[in-house]
Amino acid sequence: MGKYSPEDKDIYSHTDAGFIGQNVYLFCASEGLATVFRASIDKPALAKAMKLLEDQKILFSQTVGYGKK
Repeated sequence: MGKYSPEDKDIYSHTDAGFIGQNVYLFCASEGLATVFRASIDKPALAKAMKLLEDQKILFSQTVGYGKK
């Protein structure tokens, strides 16, 4: 995305993350799983634990598991 402005990069990356999250929701629904899309996470701690590069960033996280029965 080198040719895009920083603002456009943010818009496109957040949009793509939303599309991916929606696909995870659809998959989970088809497999009887539960999922939650989260924005309120400790992004610096998670990035450190994942050993992300400086130009990589966390936009959201998504928890997947079995719902209450």
